This record gives sequence, C-alpha cells and structure tokens, in this order.
Amino acid sequence: MIFPLQKVVRTCALFLVLLITACEQQDIQVQESVKDIAGAWRITKAVRNGVDITAYADFTQFRINFGTNQQYTIEHPMPFVVTKNGGYELNDPKYPFRIRFSENGAAQPLSSSFTYPVVNGKRNLVFTFSPGCQSNTYVYTLEKVHP
Repeated sequence: MIFPLQKVVRTCALFLVLLITACEQQDIQVQESVKDIAGAWRITKAVRNGVDITAYADFTQFRINFGTNQQYTIEHPMPFVVTKNGGYELNDPKYPFRIRFSENGAAQPLSSSFTYPVVNGKRNLVFTFSPGCQSNTYVYTLEKVHP
C-alpha cells in the first residue's frame, strides 16, 4: 500500500512535534522533612557480634521515650548506649546518622550511629553501639510503640 506523499509528510511532521514536546524535563523539588523520633520505642531485634540474641533475653519491657523537648527516659534498662535518663541530640534534623545522648550526671555525652529505615510500613530506629567492651558490637532494632 502506498501512501500519498502529503499524508507521509503530515505524519512525519506530527511525530517530529510529538518527539520535541515529549522530552521536556521538569525538576521536582521535594523538601526533606525533619525526622521526628518523639515517642516510646521498644526493641524488636537484638544482634550481638552478628548473632541474633533476641530470643535469649527479655527485651519486651525495655522502653526508651524520646520527648519533643530533646529529653529521653528509659524504662527497664538493658545493655544499651545509655542506662540513665537524660537529653539527646541528632547530628542533623533532616538526615540524621548519629545521636548524642547526655545522661543525667555523666561527665561526657555518648554517641551512637543509627539509621531510620521504614520496614513493613513502620518506621524503625536501628542503633549500633558497643557498651564498654569494644569487642562486642550490638545492633538493636527499635519500633515505635503506639498507645
């Protein structure tokens, strides 16, 4: 089947116009939100030196409550970055990777790296720390407790 030359030229012109207009690039600016860790958190997984120890201790009672006033409280302490109540500070409010704890009465603040992933639709806090002995590294995964 042979198309008349006029139809071929129109079709080519239409494709050319579509090709030129279809490649417009738009930059989308998304503002990163300030990370809010306020609330009560519980341990859902504990790993020591790469071994899952969640089943070997009762982590269910441990709670750390981060307040909106940069203060935290601990209920039923476990081996953790800190064992006493105090203050906390994130290294960056939008992209935090470290948290600094200032225990009440302590001379020096303690720092821990952490991540802030979403797992199964729930925000988690994952702390990596060594409480005292540098040969033991703990990784705790905490999940927010909903009242």
